[in-house]
Amino acid sequence: MAAPARRYVYYRVAERDVEACAVAARAAFAALPFAVELLRRPETRDGLATLMEVHGAADEREADTAEAHLAAALAPWIVGERHVERFVPLA
Repeated sequence: MAAPARRYVYYRVAERDVEACAVAARAAFAALPFAVELLRRPETRDGLATLMEVHGAADEREADTAEAHLAAALAPWIVGERHVERFVPLA
């Protein structure tokens, strides 16, 4: 059986809202049955910071459910869209 895809989700947040968004993200992550890493790009552009989540869900259904939960929880801080990219391990 192939390993599930890992998801890399990135989005932009106003620099002034990064800490509030991070607090909300960590609270939302705590409700998930898998670990999520939160990263940020070191530079800002046009007053916006880019944040990235790295998800390691066990299966696609779990990942889809988590994505919907996180998108709703973080919507107040996100400028634009959440971009979801999937990668699978090389054998």
